[in-house]
Amino acid sequence: IPQKPQIFGHEQPIDEEKVARLLCRSSGSKPAAQLRWRKGNRELKDLGTEVVEDSNGKTFTVTSRVEFRVTKEDNEAEVTCTVDHESLQNSERSTTQKLQVHCTPVPGCLTPIPGCLTPIPRCLSPIPLRSPQEFLWEKEGSDAPLQLSSDSVLIFPFLNKSDSGTYVCTATSSMGSVVAKYNLDVSGE
Repeated sequence: IPQKPQIFGHEQPIDEEKVARLLCRSSGSKPAAQLRWRKGNRELKDLGTEVVEDSNGKTFTVTSRVEFRVTKEDNEAEVTCTVDHESLQNSERSTTQKLQVHCTPVPGCLTPIPGCLTPIPRCLSPIPLRSPQEFLWEKEGSDAPLQLSSDSVLIFPFLNKSDSGTYVCTATSSMGSVVAKYNLDVSGE
């Protein structure tokens, strides 16, 4: 009977747009088991399976590998390796691991905050907050920075016409910095 599979290669976070290389291994099957992969609910095609006879000379260890380019959407995605073998009779032996992806900061857009009447410029970043991260808000034409903190939201308690202008957000993480601009036009009373 094949052992529960083990997945290797997920232990460290993977940088966005890099290739994830994962191995799945199960020992103790005779005849050699089949391994299959899934990411979320999608099948992954493996790059080949290696079958090695165990030291007892009776059973086999099977190793399968997959490679795929990760995107920020793969952060927290579940990758599953399943063993198929005649001895399991409709029961499934599988192992699931969550991927962690380091993403490049992607700031900038206007996001309304629930409960607020006025949309608030927000500097967005999908980076997992594993490393220090800061957001610098500046207004073009103004000398002093408006806000430098780990908070990505710039709030205007009282919005006036004089607040109209171009706001610049610089998001910084261990992966580098990204700058985004937002034009705020305040009209009316």
